Amino acid sequence: MSIPETITVMLLDDHPLVLEGLKNRLDKEPGIDVLQAYSDPRELLAGIDACRPDVLVMDISLPHLDGFELGKQLKERFGHSLKIILLSGYTYDEFYSKAYEIGVHAYLSKTSTYPQIINAIKQSMLGHALVSEKMLAKPTDALTPTEHEVLKRIAEEKTNKEIARELAMSQRTVEYHLTAINQKLGVKSRIGAVVKGYETGLLGSVNRREPE
Repeated sequence: MSIPETITVMLLDDHPLVLEGLKNRLDKEPGIDVLQAYSDPRELLAGIDACRPDVLVMDISLPHLDGFELGKQLKERFGHSLKIILLSGYTYDEFYSKAYEIGVHAYLSKTSTYPQIINAIKQSMLGHALVSEKMLAKPTDALTPTEHEVLKRIAEEKTNKEIARELAMSQRTVEYHLTAINQKLGVKSRIGAVVKGYETGLLGSVNRREPE
């Protein structure tokens, strides 16, 4: 799955300051286009057909319509063509479970940073569901087969261009996979990902050449 040149986004939050702040930040992000920002879910339902966004970032606590019910309606209506990212001040396990049963791609706390929200938007376009660490036995279990292939080639010191050619994807998509790998392994660089890959056994064992 590849990333479009521009990811179209709609926002829904009944708090004007939150909505304005998120819109202003996303408008500055290259490759993301905020089509509309709504404070009323009824207005969103009336306007979403005309816009058909790639991603909807929405609050759960909404006036007039429960966020979970709205998410369920939208997934039934648009299926996989609409990625949904939920923002919430609630961190109950049952809320996480309910969200992923609906088919959302991320359930983020309202304390999340803008980079985390932007990453969730980009990862959703790759089909990745960013599951809370509370719901994972081990972070490394979350690596997809494609991410394993990317990590393997990073360990072979191949460039993004070489990885893109070998895996038949764009360099931009490779970059998004690298971001996901670093996040899931809890590292901040290619070298860190390789080191963690060997430490966790994802890359096998390190082969050391005996001195001649």
